[in-house]
Amino acid sequence: MSDKDEPLREQQPMPDIHQSFLSRHVPAQYSNTRKLCYRHRPDLTRKRMPDSFNLEDVQRQMESLPTSDRAAISRIWSLFSAAPADQRTLILKGLLSTCCMPQLSFLYDEIKPLLRIDFSSILPREVSLRIFSFLDAKSLCHAAQVSQSWRSLADDDTLWHRMCEQHIDKKCAKCGWGLPLLDKKRANVRRKRAPDQDVEVNSPLRTACGPSNDVGASPSAKRAKITANSSVESFEVGALYTAPPAADMRPMVRRPWKEVYSERLVVERNWRRNKYNVRVLKGHTDGVMCVQFCDSNSIVITGSYDTTVRVWNLETGESIRELTGHTRCVRALQFDNAKLVTGSMDHTLKIWDWHAGRCIRTLEGHTGGVLSLHFDSKMLASGSTDCSIRAWDFHAGQCYTLTGHTGWVNSVRICSQDNLLVSGSDDSTIRLWDLQTRSCVKVFRGHVGQVQVALPTPRGFKHRFTRETIEQSTTNTASPMNLSNLQPACATENRPTDQSSQDESVSASPPLNALSDSPLILSGALDNTIKFWSVDTEKCIRTLFGHVEGVWSLAFDSLRIVSGSHDRTVRVWDMESGRCMHALEGHNGPVTAVALSDTKVLSASDDGELRVWDYGVSS
Repeated sequence: MSDKDEPLREQQPMPDIHQSFLSRHVPAQYSNTRKLCYRHRPDLTRKRMPDSFNLEDVQRQMESLPTSDRAAISRIWSLFSAAPADQRTLILKGLLSTCCMPQLSFLYDEIKPLLRIDFSSILPREVSLRIFSFLDAKSLCHAAQVSQSWRSLADDDTLWHRMCEQHIDKKCAKCGWGLPLLDKKRANVRRKRAPDQDVEVNSPLRTACGPSNDVGASPSAKRAKITANSSVESFEVGALYTAPPAADMRPMVRRPWKEVYSERLVVERNWRRNKYNVRVLKGHTDGVMCVQFCDSNSIVITGSYDTTVRVWNLETGESIRELTGHTRCVRALQFDNAKLVTGSMDHTLKIWDWHAGRCIRTLEGHTGGVLSLHFDSKMLASGSTDCSIRAWDFHAGQCYTLTGHTGWVNSVRICSQDNLLVSGSDDSTIRLWDLQTRSCVKVFRGHVGQVQVALPTPRGFKHRFTRETIEQSTTNTASPMNLSNLQPACATENRPTDQSSQDESVSASPPLNALSDSPLILSGALDNTIKFWSVDTEKCIRTLFGHVEGVWSLAFDSLRIVSGSHDRTVRVWDMESGRCMHALEGHNGPVTAVALSDTKVLSASDDGELRVWDYGVSS
């Protein structure tokens, strides 16, 4: 027998010692599975990912050793595995004291991955969901790729519903990102009636659909559109309108909230990267002066210097109908699901059944051309070159005049809930009128050019102009900003503070957690500026510079502002920071009117074209 086997001969009694040791500790260690650790519990082993420790490699190395060495190593492993926890720790301390640096380095590399614990396999689902709720959208998507169990947690509908509530139609208080609402397109229900059926002369004027009239509404009435079975007040008391029955409603299929979020994120990224498709609608023979569209019904209506009004199909770009009757330029229009009201330089307003292309009624009273109009379910207001505003009260069945402006009244807008009216004029002022007392209650002065448009924010419109911000005037320039690298995130840790991140973020804005619903007025004038006004203080709280010629038109929602100018450009501004995001070029004449939805910008020009800038394209 070789000298090498001598130590083994001297250790023959050791198996008895091992046997005694194992008999004392093995039953206590393995008799109750609840005492097994996270790594060795059979029920958890099936759920978690396999260890990175390669046992097959260890087995191959053992097979290459002599039998005596394998037996010795096996006895050491058995002894350690049978030892209680306190004795295992004692054994490890002794081993660590004898390890050299290479062995310690090996232990460090091997132990680190083994210490990772899949908390989702040992915690209740409710606790795991609570942990996942602190992740942002990007991290949730990454978590869904870890394993099937993580995917079921990361794709949970309640998590993504919270994410949607945090971002859609508002700016997130954590990351500053907002996502468009994206109204679901409803079925285009055509009114069915016999060809010889007369249109009711006393049909109502209903609240207009389209983003220009319900921008930033409260969540309960947010972006409300008129459906086919809506009923409203009549034009004259006693004459009621009954809408046609709606089409058979199919059961609504509920979409996953993650899909809802993803769809809107694609659109918002297109807005930030200025990725769009553009279409040109041609048909008018002279400049287009006014436009409104309803994205959910794919309807666009335009008025032109050629005295006609055209109804377009937004999807196909085809002219559906041409309405004739005015004898001079059509300067203003507004429509809802049933009726259209137009104002012309021939001193009249006309009410149309735009579905049939038939004029229902002509309203007269102005001694000059009609430049602007706006209606709700109770009242119609119009502004004219005769420097007056006429208010047509449907309930009272009367018309009265508001006087005070000394120049053409280019813009009127009714604040239905507050019984107020906002007007802008060539006298460079904006006036706030009380429709109940029929008097001017406030005058806003600050523009040095003719005010072409003045739009009040609806009740409940949230913005970040706090009391401190309103007390001081803020001016923003309009060099287009690069937003392509911005990504939405709602992580709880602090945002990056490096200079490049600050340049691209909305850090210049008021604090993200400061929200106010105090009423504002947005105005554009021929002094090339866009101004924000506080209705409470009558002060200008922000001025946007960027257009090099006069601003003719404005449209806004809770996320952005769109302006059209005499300089032939359309500019897209961030509502919160006031920075110019993009400048859209392509028109060959002044941009006379703009309209805005969640995915589209429509711009009308003196060149006779209507351009559709569609940001709803897929990435």
